[in-house]
Amino acid sequence: MAGSLFLVKSSTPNQQFVTPFRIMASTQPSMMTRDTISPFIGLGDSKITIDTRKQILQMNATRDKNRNICIMGPKICNYGQNTIILPGIFTSQIMNRNLFKAALPHIIAVGIFLIVAVVYCKPALDGKVVFQHDMLGYKGMVQQSLEYKDKYGHFPLWTESMFSGMPAYNIAMEAKYKLSIGYLSYVLTWGLPKPISFFFLACVCFYILTQVLRISPWIGILSAMAYAWSTYDPIIVVVGHETKMLAIAYAPGVIAGLLVIFRGRYLLGAALLTSFFSFQVGTQHLQVVYYTLISAGLLTLFFLVNSWQQGQLKNGLIGVGIAIICGGIGFATLAVANLPVQELAKETMRGGRTELTGASNTNKYISNNGLSKDYAFGWSYGIGETLTLIAPEAFGGGSSGKEITGNSKFVDKMTEVGVPEDNALQMANGYAYWGAQPFTNGPVYLGAVCCFLFFLGLVFVKGWQKWWLVSVAVVGILLAWGKNFSALNYFLFDHLPFYNKFRAPAMALVLPQFAFPLLGALGLNQLLTGGESKEAVWKKFRKVVFITAGVLVVLIGFYFMADYKGVNDTGLRDNYSNALLQQLARGQQPTPEMQQQARDFGNAIIKGLQSDRQSIFGGDLLRTFLLIAAAVVLVGLYLKDKFRQGILLGALILLSSYDLLSVGRRYLNEESFAEPADFEASLAPTAADMKIKSDPDKNFRVFDQSAGDPFQDSRASYHHNSVGGYSPAKLGLYQDLIEHQLTKGNMMVFNMLNTRYFIQRNPSTGQSDAMLNANAFGPCWLVKNIHYVKDGNEEMKALDSLNTRDTAIVQEKYRALVKGEPVPDSSASIKLIENLNDKITYKVSARTNQFAVFSEVYYDKGWNVFLDGNKADYCKVDYILRGMSVPAGEHTIEFRFEPRSYELGDIIGFSASILAYLIVIIAIVAEWRKRQTAK
Repeated sequence: MAGSLFLVKSSTPNQQFVTPFRIMASTQPSMMTRDTISPFIGLGDSKITIDTRKQILQMNATRDKNRNICIMGPKICNYGQNTIILPGIFTSQIMNRNLFKAALPHIIAVGIFLIVAVVYCKPALDGKVVFQHDMLGYKGMVQQSLEYKDKYGHFPLWTESMFSGMPAYNIAMEAKYKLSIGYLSYVLTWGLPKPISFFFLACVCFYILTQVLRISPWIGILSAMAYAWSTYDPIIVVVGHETKMLAIAYAPGVIAGLLVIFRGRYLLGAALLTSFFSFQVGTQHLQVVYYTLISAGLLTLFFLVNSWQQGQLKNGLIGVGIAIICGGIGFATLAVANLPVQELAKETMRGGRTELTGASNTNKYISNNGLSKDYAFGWSYGIGETLTLIAPEAFGGGSSGKEITGNSKFVDKMTEVGVPEDNALQMANGYAYWGAQPFTNGPVYLGAVCCFLFFLGLVFVKGWQKWWLVSVAVVGILLAWGKNFSALNYFLFDHLPFYNKFRAPAMALVLPQFAFPLLGALGLNQLLTGGESKEAVWKKFRKVVFITAGVLVVLIGFYFMADYKGVNDTGLRDNYSNALLQQLARGQQPTPEMQQQARDFGNAIIKGLQSDRQSIFGGDLLRTFLLIAAAVVLVGLYLKDKFRQGILLGALILLSSYDLLSVGRRYLNEESFAEPADFEASLAPTAADMKIKSDPDKNFRVFDQSAGDPFQDSRASYHHNSVGGYSPAKLGLYQDLIEHQLTKGNMMVFNMLNTRYFIQRNPSTGQSDAMLNANAFGPCWLVKNIHYVKDGNEEMKALDSLNTRDTAIVQEKYRALVKGEPVPDSSASIKLIENLNDKITYKVSARTNQFAVFSEVYYDKGWNVFLDGNKADYCKVDYILRGMSVPAGEHTIEFRFEPRSYELGDIIGFSASILAYLIVIIAIVAEWRKRQTAK
């Protein structure tokens, strides 16, 4: 039967051998000859295969003289002069032994991934956590949602804790139907703590891809480690970009599923693609998902071209069709999040939402239907900065690194004027980066050894897969250049679907991070198993060495020719010159000599800093040269037959892993970890927070001015309902209000946002203090007048002067929703009864018709209002708030947040998850039956 394992036993005296091989399934007995057996040999290495074939040929040559016996099962079958005996116990023992032998490299691979991740992140096993600034921000964002779930059993869809209220889709949400294919992802991480699980997951997913491509397991280990430990990964883990790290980790699994489909194994490929794409989309880091789709799109393009060239275009199109369906199912499993987020995106800065036009639109973040180019391309990788892919500190590393540890000319100059050495050293490292980005926590470094293997892949790999990976690497680098290659990237920003929703082009370097180790793995695999003559291999290898030498020459030339000037150096020089001048003058009019001394000092520290930068680059350049030289020597000695293949692979694994892990430890190390209590200490309530919390009325907002930019900090959101906060999905209309009113300190606008407390830092004590604002309007009020304006420009301008406590500002387009003008009634009242995030209840009493304004952010994509249980109308007032007409009498007003996108997404996600599970189950059953049939 197909895939069965046989024990071949010769009757020749003193000759007995065991070898695994397969014969084709057949209902009739057939002769085991070279033609029937040879094509299926290949479970061992090439030496075993050759020896086995020789033995089989010897058996066939002597079958007329000897009775050859194959032990297979419980009965004897006669094939002419050959006899086959079939006792099943032997088959089972041999098959189990060979299955274990086949699985052993994969077990070793997983073990290596686990050991490296655990040792590297050992503090995580002691209960420590990485001190991540962005995760502190997230804790502030999510705290109210967590408290709500503890109390009511589910997450709210709306949060009151940030920006006066906004959808909570990007913070924390869950489906009503608790069925998701995402639960299967836990199988891949084994319940390991963070960040061990992140690196382990990335290794495993990339290793799966290498095995789909039939790369040697040992080469798979090497390349998987290179992918997972590229320095971008430990850097984003330290920063706290956990969803980005997870999306990067899952990306190879998505490509693996796509490749399996393209190879014609539709069921298995469908299960892999559906599952991994669902896992990746579930991270909600859509920018990395977008880059993964770019890689998949290029793969599909080259695959279809190859299918057409091979006359298999029909089969290729079938595979593409299946892949599209599976990708759609995987994406749909997260519809409960994707649909609301897609709806929300149109109302955010990223969707370009604003009602200001012309000169009134001064928002630097928003452009037509998306982000502005200046904002979106702020973090563009420099063209020359691409050298960090092979030499990490070519541009000084990052602001969070510790590249400068001693012998610093900058430090020498600073200590001359009395700056403590430790402080000066910290400053030197903070200023070491001199690339094109505003600042960075560290470089994208793919590894010197990995880059060398990539060059090897360029030469040794042939066919469409090579050009797919080259195109992925090139596209990623070009996209990462952003505004530094505006001719291409501005065009794509204006025309490529959804591209203008993303920022930080440098993130596109995840594409070469994927392509470099994979092409390197294919190249090394081809070198070791290609079967070419030594002369041909040496010729190609020399070409690889020449390419590598050319790149090193470019690096050396840049080292000597670069000016090492950063974009902020001029301002830095002026700041230090002015500081010294003030110190020298001591409040007096500075003399020309003092001014010259200050200028000389400013120039000297910049020259010292530039010298330090060159020194950093020089040290890493030497390191890169030595690592590549070691790799070249190892491969060269192997080709000279100085040692076996296993030694070569082991040495390359160690060399490449050392290369990346040692650089990664500059950014993620023991000092990056802290006790959980220490991590959350910065969120502990201050005296100001405790004062605010003691207020018996909880329905008000707070504006925290004590800790930097209140619109980029969510600490206040951890404890209170905040006017500020931090979110990448800030509503566009609210951003307009920030730009045009709140940053100007318009107290009338703060009052209409019900800002009862301002947290400010007391200059005498340095401690924060809560200042009561008794003029806050409260959660709702009745106005006397309605002021109509023609558009958003006039509405925003009216906020500069109108008293919004007495007058509501309404655009003409909402006039039909106003059911009559308010009529004065001194006894009329309105009050908040309950605010449950997704449901807010008010009571109103009046003898005449009124118009109520609610200090709640306007968002018509889900908020409905009910008057005494009957659906009613409301409109946008004061640019950002809600208002509605209220008839005379006593009424209950209830706002309910019930977005249709969430309900529809929940149903779609549930249905798609059922389909996904069915695909996985059917694929598992099919594979199991296939293996059972093969026994």
